[in-house]
Amino acid sequence: MAGLRARVRRAVAAVVAGATTLALLAAPPAAAQGEELLRADFSDGMAGWRAVTGSLSEWTTADGHATVDTRGQTSGRYLTVDPRLDLPESYEVSARVRVAATSGASSRPVNLITDWADPADLRAANLAAQVLPGGGIMVARPLATTTVCSGPGPLVVPGDWFDLTVRRARGVVVVEIAGERVASVAARDGSGTIGLGVYLAKISIDSLVVRTLPQIPADHPTQPAGCSWSAGGKLVMVNQSGYDLEGPKRFTAPKAADGTGFTVVDEGGAVRFSGAVRGGVGDFTAFRPADAGPYRVVVEGSGTSFNFGVGPAWTFRVAYRRAIEFMSGTRCYFGDAGVSWAGFNASQCGWSVMWRDGDTYSFEIPTLVDLYAANPSAFEGLRLDTAVYKGLRHPLPADAPEIVRLIAWGAEMLLDARVTTTLWKEQLAAFLAAYPDLSPWVPRALYEEVRDYLFPIWGQQQRDRFNSVYDYTAHTGDLFQTYTQLGTGKGEFPPGHSIRPNLDMYEVALREGRADAGRYLAAAAANARWIVENLDWADPRTTKGQRQSEHITVPSLVRFLTEYPGDAPDGLQAKIEAWARTAADRSGNLWDFRKYSADRWTIPSFSGGGAGTDPNETGNVAGFAAPALAAAGVVRDAGLAARLREIAAAHVDNIFGRNPTGRHATYRATTERWGFEGADLGWFSEYQGGVGMLQGVPGVLDGSPKNGHYPFDPTVGNIGHTEGWVSFNTAWNASLAWLAADRTAVRLLDSAGAPITRAQPDSPVTVELTAPLNLAAGAVDSAKVEVRVGDEVVEVAVKETAQDATTFRGVITPAQLGAAPGEVLVASYGHGDFARSARAPVTACAKDPEDTVVVAGADTGVPNAEDAQGCSVAQRLGLDRTWPDHGSLVSYVARESRGLVGEALLTAAQRATLISTVARS
Repeated sequence: MAGLRARVRRAVAAVVAGATTLALLAAPPAAAQGEELLRADFSDGMAGWRAVTGSLSEWTTADGHATVDTRGQTSGRYLTVDPRLDLPESYEVSARVRVAATSGASSRPVNLITDWADPADLRAANLAAQVLPGGGIMVARPLATTTVCSGPGPLVVPGDWFDLTVRRARGVVVVEIAGERVASVAARDGSGTIGLGVYLAKISIDSLVVRTLPQIPADHPTQPAGCSWSAGGKLVMVNQSGYDLEGPKRFTAPKAADGTGFTVVDEGGAVRFSGAVRGGVGDFTAFRPADAGPYRVVVEGSGTSFNFGVGPAWTFRVAYRRAIEFMSGTRCYFGDAGVSWAGFNASQCGWSVMWRDGDTYSFEIPTLVDLYAANPSAFEGLRLDTAVYKGLRHPLPADAPEIVRLIAWGAEMLLDARVTTTLWKEQLAAFLAAYPDLSPWVPRALYEEVRDYLFPIWGQQQRDRFNSVYDYTAHTGDLFQTYTQLGTGKGEFPPGHSIRPNLDMYEVALREGRADAGRYLAAAAANARWIVENLDWADPRTTKGQRQSEHITVPSLVRFLTEYPGDAPDGLQAKIEAWARTAADRSGNLWDFRKYSADRWTIPSFSGGGAGTDPNETGNVAGFAAPALAAAGVVRDAGLAARLREIAAAHVDNIFGRNPTGRHATYRATTERWGFEGADLGWFSEYQGGVGMLQGVPGVLDGSPKNGHYPFDPTVGNIGHTEGWVSFNTAWNASLAWLAADRTAVRLLDSAGAPITRAQPDSPVTVELTAPLNLAAGAVDSAKVEVRVGDEVVEVAVKETAQDATTFRGVITPAQLGAAPGEVLVASYGHGDFARSARAPVTACAKDPEDTVVVAGADTGVPNAEDAQGCSVAQRLGLDRTWPDHGSLVSYVARESRGLVGEALLTAAQRATLISTVARS
């Protein structure tokens, strides 16, 4: 027959004494082992097939394959071969298929039916192997009636061909997807024919082949094990993508005894590092290879890990673009702000006005600001050409970095919605504070609109635009108050949430010359003081219990301590160190994983969260590096700081597969289009639909191990709730920002490469930047460092000192900036709190005769203290020089005085006095 070549046992019905029986007529000799009983290639259309439901005309053929689209149908479409083929006792059926699209979680895109007794009845005796959307498996016996088992499977990427195989022998049926066994179930008693089905999907079939088994495979099970596909049985868990050359490198071997040897081997099998497992952990931090790999860890008795790489800034190279693609791809209305139905919780904008599936506590703007501020050169060349930005009143120029476009998008959407809810007002404060660094691209008109809207409503108690459906914690919108509430595990109201926003508003108020600037600083201090006096870190609700919003509290306290040390409440340093010790104490396990409490690994159930006892805490894992590294920068115990950096790295590794499931947090992690370089195994599943419509967005973090997976039980499978969330990815943004800040430093060097303490005007100075900027493997990357003397500023181009290096250098002569005796050469990288700088006096400063700072003849009463180089406050602020205009002087004093507060040469109050006096002079 055309298109369907078959050798079949033909049967006819014979009526004998009123009973219907089947008799074989002219049966051919039994097929030899391995012989093809049927091969369908659709080269001649649908000949040889019969429609069980619907019509054959619904199936189209082209290029040797058949296609059907049932997404608009209320029932599936099923086929069987004609004439009938009765399967033997042992057989193998393999279909090569492609899923183009599915329609919701109920879709069953591919159904391969075997041992079908009566093809006229879908629910007659049969066994159906059903591929689920994305690649899971369900086995029914019979179809649409009884589910034998269901479970995960290899990722099925829309548009890619894969093989679905059903093999029967010894009374057990095995199902494989893309060559990987996903199920083994008991065979149905009796035999039958074959069929294909499609439900709520568009698929194509390239071929279907039925063979006898040449021999029963040695690994064919004798007993059914259900739908038991797992992570490939790995007993050595690593970061599947790779490790930063300059960071901690650890793995977990949960079954290895203490003292078990391990090696790190390269692609050729050569041993490049060796060590011993202790407490289930192997440490190869000292391994700093010149080449990127790939490498594997081999543990005696436990086998090998997945391959991974090692290189400078590995995490950042793999993660940065995906982070921006996610934030761009999840915006409300898919980037078209001009749609007529735009607004809070509108279609395509669930619970937000900015990002789909965002919420009042998603912290999109501040985490994007931090991501950019910590490593600006990494993002200034990153643009997404296909991103949509329509309907905005303040469009940005074409050369605006994508991250700046995202920040401006968020600010304009909040402004146009006239939001009054507490945490969204806080987000607008982050935009205002960052505006000077965004001003090359963001119109000043947007800044002024936000400024004029936000200041009047900062202390407004009413917060009716708009409230989250998950607003479980009663509070008012007055951001001058001291908040004493502790939010739930939903993460909707983390302690200390108003500290950073009040500090942001303080800086903006100073910049604007407002008389009420001190009120914002006082509010921040009062909230920090409440935490010092009232929060008990031993209560896990104050730490991990804040879920994805934990990254807010400790970094806010650290910011206050480092930027305003003279105004920090008593005990703030000790409070941060107490948090650090608690985190370290709860992380003493084989995963370096910070547990919820002594007797629980992950967060328990909470109001509005998760399913049963295993909510989804992916954002807490993704965001943990932010508080850990913020604290590591200020704790006085070097050993504790080092341990915090280990734990922070371990949580990044957890996202990339160093966890009890051996899976990356992203379901589509292994794909080039949506995933992460080097990932070998994605999360069990992804959430389909929902208000965020996040499936198919690059870089979405779908899931993380639940309490039942720890300390090591991968057999429990896909337990608990799985669903990506904008709030999870913004927590990841926060971690990436602090990871970059922790790896960044600026130095000023002489021609021999030694640090300098002062510079000569005509002598070249080498500016050295250490930062995670090796973002193009195998190339020589570059960056820009700001160098200034007084009001003269230049951007110095720095280049990698070698291919795939961690340091960048450039050269400048102070005379290029018109440096004069008494001035200070300052080189800085990053913005705001994340700026890292080095300074050197051009020459020794002349002795300032004034004991207090004098501005235009007016004695401010502020002590004219000297720094270590003998330069006074007045000299550092340039008050003894002639300025081209008054505005330049005010801007310089506002900027430089911030550093003097950090050096304890000024208090915040003294700084405010000076800025106000200069502004009025």
